[in-house]
Amino acid sequence: MDHDQAVQAKDLHRTLEFIGLRAQATSVGLIQLCAELVRSGVLDYGAIERIKDAIYRDITVSRPRNGLSGEFEKTLRQRLDAIFPQAESTEQRAPVGSLEEMESALDPEAKGRSHTEI
Repeated sequence: MDHDQAVQAKDLHRTLEFIGLRAQATSVGLIQLCAELVRSGVLDYGAIERIKDAIYRDITVSRPRNGLSGEFEKTLRQRLDAIFPQAESTEQRAPVGSLEEMESALDPEAKGRSHTEI
């Protein structure tokens, strides 16, 4: 992500936090809206990828840095791919995975501990 994209993503993140659109319900609505727009032929693969890229940028600029960005970013991309529909289908592509798997991508020492211990 270049500097301008990072600045724009940070500004958007702050704005969304300010107006309270960081809730899971908003995310669920966005995913459903994407599925409906793909189903009707309004969105194609490129549009879905741009939406996922925007989400990816926001999450990567807002999370604390811990030196494990490569594994976290790979896992984040896989999970975004899993929850958003493909342009050819409104079905999910793959299981998202467990909370423990995401935690281990963030912190390899967390492997084996419950998410309440982290």
